[in-house]
Amino acid sequence: MYLAYILNYFCLNFKAMINRKIVGILAVIFLISITYSCEVDPDTPGGQPDEVAKYLGSWSVSDQPARLNYYVTIERDPVYSDQVYLQNFADAGGKAIGLVSGDRIILDKQSIGSGYSTSGEGKYIDSKSLQFEFNLDDGIDNDLRKATFAK
Repeated sequence: MYLAYILNYFCLNFKAMINRKIVGILAVIFLISITYSCEVDPDTPGGQPDEVAKYLGSWSVSDQPARLNYYVTIERDPVYSDQVYLQNFADAGGKAIGLVSGDRIILDKQSIGSGYSTSGEGKYIDSKSLQFEFNLDDGIDNDLRKATFAK
């Protein structure tokens, strides 16, 4: 009888010990999976998709209404993650500041150099092409321009 009592005690404690270990292992696996799913992707600012990256670089511009060809360099704004600088926008020599919103770059009315101001919008077509429609104002004439940016 004493032997049966010892075996019963051992079996109950062994079963409880195994259950605690299984629960502990499951808890560790759960915590690891939560931690892994919250990991920030180092390639994207704040872990969000990098909407700006697809616009960056040097673009050859064909401004058909004005029959101009020139280059624009699009750079990331170092302060605001959703803004870009468009160097030599409209071949005016200065820079325009654009707000990136998905597949669009929005240009609020601003001075871009050489006495010109502009406002408008650009659309991402694909990795090799952007389409811009913007107003170019020199203080006398306000021209509607359509330009194709190509890489």
